[in-house]
Formats: sequence, C-alpha cells, structure tokens
Amino acid sequence: MSNLEQDSVRSSNGTQIAFTRTGHGPSLVIVHGSLVSGESWLPVAMKLANRFTCHLMDRRGYGRSGDSLEYSINREYEDIEAVISAAGTQVSLLGHSYGAICALGAATRTQVTHLVLYEPPLPVSHPIGSALKDYKRAIESGNLDGALALGLTQFAGVAPEQIQGLRRSPLWTKMAALAPSWSREVEAVDGLGPSLNRYRNLLVPTLLLAGTLSPRYPLQDASKALAATLKNVQYSRLEGQGHNANFLAPTLVAERVVSFLSTR
Repeated sequence: MSNLEQDSVRSSNGTQIAFTRTGHGPSLVIVHGSLVSGESWLPVAMKLANRFTCHLMDRRGYGRSGDSLEYSINREYEDIEAVISAAGTQVSLLGHSYGAICALGAATRTQVTHLVLYEPPLPVSHPIGSALKDYKRAIESGNLDGALALGLTQFAGVAPEQIQGLRRSPLWTKMAALAPSWSREVEAVDGLGPSLNRYRNLLVPTLLLAGTLSPRYPLQDASKALAATLKNVQYSRLEGQGHNANFLAPTLVAERVVSFLSTR
C-alpha cells in the first residue's frame, strides 16, 4: 500500500482544509460527496497511486477540515482552489456527487488539465429539496436515522431496498452522524437553479461517469443534461453500478480515470 501523508492548506476564506496525499506522478485532487469524507475515495486512490499523486481533500465540515458559521458553495470552490494550488502545476480534478458540483464550479474559476465528474446531482428539472423542511425537523428532533432515510429517499432517489442494505452496513452509522451537514448542501444545490448555462464556456476536457443503476433523477438526468451542455466532454457508463462505485467497484472507476487522464 502507498504511504498516506496528512497535510492541510488554508483556503482564501481562512478555513483550514485538510487532505491526504498518496501515490506518485501527475497530481489529481479528489473531492468527495455528501455524508462521507475524503477517505471514501481511498479505495480508488490506492488503484491510482502507481500513476498519479492523489490529494483526497476533506471538504469543509468533514474529516480533519475546519468550517465556518456562514456557508456558501462559493467557499467550497475556494477550498478546492486552495488544494489545487497546494498540489502544484498541471493538476487534474475529480468530484463525486455534491463534490462534483463543487468541482465543476471550481473548474470555471481556476485552471485544471482534466475534469472527472461522477454524477453531480444538479436540479435540472426541479429542486431536489422538496422534503427539506421535514428533513430539518427530523435533524432538530435528534432523529438522525430517520432524517438519513428520508434524505436518501427524497434527495437522492435511493430505492427502499438499497436503504435497507445500507442500514446493515458500517457506513450507515457514519452517514447518520453527518446527516446535519446535508441540509446546507441541498439548499446550495437548489440555489443554483435548473440552468446549466454557467458551464457552457468550460473548455477543460471532462469525463462524466454515470452508473447504469443510479436513480434517473437527479443523477442520470443531470449527467445527460451536462453531457449535452459541455463542449469538451466524454460520457462513460458504469455498467451494473450505481452512485457508490468508488466503494463497490474501485478498480472499474480507476481504470476509467486512468484511461481518461492519460490522454494529455
């Protein structure tokens, strides 16, 4: 196993952002999604480590990173820019789920050589947070388990049988503990609105990863809409996978990433 180096950088907004570095070769910054930390992409990073120096950042409020009382998605962009700057020159960027939305926004503001996006849940047809009031009510009452189940159903379109499977896994307890953080992220997503025009002028080579088993809305619909919007994009289907192939099929994900990033 490659060595894991813990490091951090101060974002332009003053927040200390932690990341784990592993591997050797050209730099790749990896931005995780909701309800997890940077370690959620460690299985993929281990597969990439002989080709790339992976920087697995902990987004604000997760893992070893700091946070601030006021939240905006623009601060997430700034945090990513800080890690990109720390990673050196000729840096590629990968984002998953909400982290893919953050990575996409950061790529409109700072230069990266390649961009990989795994199912950003953009609200292309309607807001994803219709159940947000009920979710917040469950959080405020201390019912993190119920809130998580509600959020997975209503925000992410996860099927009941998949939720039952998650309940039986060690991941459930970790996700439930992080459930309060999801509220502000859902609000930020819906705040972007349905238009994708802000991304039309993005020219960086982009790979869109989409699981064939992922929910149609907001995941598959958003990926297809983004594929139709971006000017320099490849669309790659992860056959037999859903939204968590980084856990369940890290070799498959790593192979797609290596193939794409090798086209420099």
